[in-house]
Amino acid sequence: MTTDLATVPPRERARAELATLLDLDPSALGDHASLRDGLAMDSLTMMRVITWLEANGAPITAEDQLPATVGDVLSLLDNMAAPRLFVRVNGVPGIPDHAMAPRPRDPLAPVLETQALRLAPIIPDDFGFLYALAISPETGFRWRYRGSIPPIDRFKSELWNMVLLQFVVRRIEDDRPVGHVVAYSEELSLGHTYVGAVFSPDISGTGLAAQAVSLFVRHLFHTFPLKKIYMEIPGINWPQLQSGQGSLFRVEGVLRGHDYYAGQYWDKYVCAIYPGDSEPAS
Repeated sequence: MTTDLATVPPRERARAELATLLDLDPSALGDHASLRDGLAMDSLTMMRVITWLEANGAPITAEDQLPATVGDVLSLLDNMAAPRLFVRVNGVPGIPDHAMAPRPRDPLAPVLETQALRLAPIIPDDFGFLYALAISPETGFRWRYRGSIPPIDRFKSELWNMVLLQFVVRRIEDDRPVGHVVAYSEELSLGHTYVGAVFSPDISGTGLAAQAVSLFVRHLFHTFPLKKIYMEIPGINWPQLQSGQGSLFRVEGVLRGHDYYAGQYWDKYVCAIYPGDSEPAS
């Protein structure tokens, strides 16, 4: 027995598409199902949902728009499907219409922003924010100094050590810095580099941060002759990223009991991203 899709309500068609995207049975996606707690979505799965929403005309432009439940996701699509009234005001007096048209984008120019976040060069005013990310109890243990606190002068002097390229990540909505992405320990003659990222707690794990990292990875492949990009993922971070294994990246080695934190030793996962691996499915 087949179902005539024309008779299926749009909301239920969207639910079925979402179930396919997440490889779940539609019955598990009731409106009240929590994305993070009930469905246990990690940051990469959240990124896939955000990308799917964008592809269906419902972009997420700030973290306060992020859906918390399946019903929220479907309501975003319902809102996009609702009839809208558009009013066009012709031109600006004294300026021809063709002069107001946006210039076509150079297809070779790098893309450095998502709907919500953009990658920006680091300026001196960012040092305080980056230092706070490196030493904050909520983020420092996951990042470069692993819980130690260097003097700020040392931090500044080491900021570009062994770095190929780095950006501060800013919210488009208000230009507030929310993260740091960096490519380091490059060996361009061999075609590889390493990538790392850290974000403020209000962004980390939402999917928006993963989008920014994916954008950075695509920019690295676009700009440098790289065959692959490595990630070193401490075991304490692995639950946030493991859903990308086999699709967005490949595990190429596991260092057993390599890192120490919170009274125990953690494995470290050495992963690689190849060209084409960094595109989330929509």
